[in-house]
Amino acid sequence: MTIGARLKSERMRLGLSQAAFAEVGGVAVNAQGRYESGARIPRADYLALVAARGVDVQFVIIGERCENGNAASITAVAAIDSATDCLEKAKELIR
Repeated sequence: MTIGARLKSERMRLGLSQAAFAEVGGVAVNAQGRYESGARIPRADYLALVAARGVDVQFVIIGERCENGNAASITAVAAIDSATDCLEKAKELIR
């Protein structure tokens, strides 16, 4: 199962339409569709927003459910976000 398929399964588990889920994640409906089809990979800020709504982000990313529920997802998103910030700062220093 792909990231997109797992994201879709989480959306369906929560009982949300693509439009409602896109709104939760702060993206357009077409972006949500691209995430679910695998055409695009969701960013950390999007994952943080959907995690706050109850999405198991660890499951979405690696396919394994969190043992302690959504708290671990929120921690994982924070770690990804921090790593993304570090990479962005490194790019600036290289330029």
